[in-house]
Amino acid sequence: MHLLPVMEGLHSSEALNPPFLQAFFQRVKELEARPSEFEDALHGTVIATIFSEPSTRTRLSFEAAAHRLGASVITMADSKSSSESKGESLVDMARVVGGYADLMVLRHPLDGASRLASQATTTPVINGGDGRLGHPTQTLVDLYILYREWGDFAGRTVAVMGDLRNGRTARSLAWALAVLGVRIVLLPGVGLDWEAGFERRILDRFDYRLRWGKHPLFRDWTGNEEARVLEPKGLVQKSLFREEVPEIDRLDALYLTRLQAERGAQAGPGSYPGLTSAQMQNPLLATCKILHPLPRLDELPSEIDTDPRALYFEQAKVGPVVRQAVFLAMLRQDRWSLPHLTPLPAGSPDVQLGLCPNSSCVSRAEGLPAPWRVVGDARRTFLCAYCDGQLQVEYAGCRSTNKVHALFSGAAFRISPENLQPFLDRDAAEKAGYQWGG
Repeated sequence: MHLLPVMEGLHSSEALNPPFLQAFFQRVKELEARPSEFEDALHGTVIATIFSEPSTRTRLSFEAAAHRLGASVITMADSKSSSESKGESLVDMARVVGGYADLMVLRHPLDGASRLASQATTTPVINGGDGRLGHPTQTLVDLYILYREWGDFAGRTVAVMGDLRNGRTARSLAWALAVLGVRIVLLPGVGLDWEAGFERRILDRFDYRLRWGKHPLFRDWTGNEEARVLEPKGLVQKSLFREEVPEIDRLDALYLTRLQAERGAQAGPGSYPGLTSAQMQNPLLATCKILHPLPRLDELPSEIDTDPRALYFEQAKVGPVVRQAVFLAMLRQDRWSLPHLTPLPAGSPDVQLGLCPNSSCVSRAEGLPAPWRVVGDARRTFLCAYCDGQLQVEYAGCRSTNKVHALFSGAAFRISPENLQPFLDRDAAEKAGYQWGG
C-alpha cells in the first residue's frame, strides 16, 4: 500500500468504537472497586507529561494516575523552560523524549500535534488536548460519568452548548456520542458554531440525519428556539413526523463549554449561552445531567453546584481513574486486554497538494506538506491527516491504471483507497504522467 501506517496511541475520538468503549467502562469500574490490585501495575515504567499549554485537571490527573499505578513521571509544564523556547521542533522533541519514557502525554496549542509527534517516536503518544481539534481522554471521562449514571446510552438525548467552533472537548464528545448512537442537540453561541464539514463527517460516518427540534428555552441560550439535531436515521421520536419542527421535551444531559478566549474566540451579539438557577426548574431539564469540562466562567453559576444533577466536579474527580485505565490499556495489554481502537490513518505526504489550509495545523508550524487521508463513501473528502482540515482536491488519479478522473465521477469512486492519488488540477496530474480517463 502507498499509505503510511496507522498512528499509534490515542489521538482522537475517531479511534473510539462501541466494543472498546463498553469494555473500557467495565475496566474503569474494576479500578474504582479494587484500586489496590493495580497499584504496582506500572512499576518500573516512566511516563512523560509534556504540556506546552496551561492545564490543571488534565496534567495533574494524568500524573496522579501514573503514580497510583506505580509509574515514575517526568514532566514539562512550561514551554518557556524547555528547548521549545530555543526553537526546537516538535518532531525533535518527540524523538528525544521518546527515548526517555515508555509513554508520552502531549498537550499542545496546535491542531494535530500529537499525531505528528507519534510519527517521530515509537513510544505511544496520548493526546492531552491539541488546539481546537480534540481531547479524547476528557471524552472518556465525560462518557464514563454518563455510563455510571445510565448504564447504557440507548435512546438518550444530549445537548452540547457553548463554543463549538473552538471547544475541543465539545468536538470530541459529539463524535463519541455518535459512536454510541446518541441523539445530539447542538446549541452553539452566536458566531461560535463548528464548520459544516465536521458535522457532515458525523452524518456520513454514522448514517445519521440532520433534523430540527425546538423548545422555548433554546431561545434564551442561542437566540433561536429551534436547534439542529443529529440522530441515527432509524430513530423514530413521537411527533417526529407529525410536526415540521417537533418540540424536544427532555434532555438527558447538557454539556456546557466556556468561551475559548485563548484561541481567539469572541462572543457574538447577545449573551454567551449558559445556565441559571431559574432555568434549572424548567421541565426540559427535570432529569438532565449537567456536565462541564472546567474551568468555568459565567456560563455555569456556582449556585447550582449542590444540585444533584450537577456532575462536573464528579467529572474532575474520576479523571485519574479513567486515565489509569488508558495507561493500562496502552502499556499492559498482557493484563488488560481490550478490543482494539479503530486505526487512524497516518496519511500520505504529498508536496503537490501544498500546505494545509488550516493556519493552526501543526504541519504549517513544522514546515511540512499536508499528509492526506480520504473519508466518506457516497462522497469522498480529502483531509489533512494531522488536523482534519479539508484539502482542496479536484481530480483523483489511479496508481494502478495511471489514469486521472474528475473527483466526483463514477470512475474516481471506483478507485480503491490504496491506489488513490489526489491532484489539485488536471495539469498537475498530466505533468505527473497520468492520462486523462474522463
